[in-house]
Amino acid sequence: MEHLVLFARTPRLHEVKTRLAPRLAPEEALRLHEAMLADQTLFLAALAGWGRSCTVCLDTEQGEGDLGARMHRALLHAFAEGAAAAAILGGDAPTVPRALVDDAFALLARGADAVVVPADDGGYVLVGASRPVPALFEGIPWGTPLVQDATRRAAREAGLVLAETAPWSDVDVESDLHRLAREVAADPLRAPATASFLARLGLYSPRNPVV
Repeated sequence: MEHLVLFARTPRLHEVKTRLAPRLAPEEALRLHEAMLADQTLFLAALAGWGRSCTVCLDTEQGEGDLGARMHRALLHAFAEGAAAAAILGGDAPTVPRALVDDAFALLARGADAVVVPADDGGYVLVGASRPVPALFEGIPWGTPLVQDATRRAAREAGLVLAETAPWSDVDVESDLHRLAREVAADPLRAPATASFLARLGLYSPRNPVV
């Protein structure tokens, strides 16, 4: 059994997508976060099925500790519940294709100890494992462009086989909005709530994304 967990922040005014200012006012940043969370939740529902379970885990449910401690604990819980492979998907990548998630689990099934979907900003969109890998979650500079390199180094030092899929992007800063509009234009059904929000901003229309 595979298990996929969506890690996301609880929608709160002034606490989500704050780095999108000044392009987005706090209320708009909240609406975008809500739209992306809605799309990722629907995405998980579509991914669930025979051989794979999916859950949403908001920050209020993740327990204490930094991001690494919380992700490691979530993977341990999945293994304790019988998962043969488990992965955590971030809430900030509402257009990540199903193919990348499937590729990640396939790499684990073929023998990798861990897998990441790298993000263009130096972090990652998804991290997964076929067994507990605590070394990948300790001493990592979370929230910085150094996450990928630090994770690769930690894997090497721990003797872990870390596989990587093709990269994808997440949404953190203003320039990401234009890329997001292009991704939505390419596949508007993947993230309909996000597409609707971007249309209200004037960044996207079904026929003419604004780039």
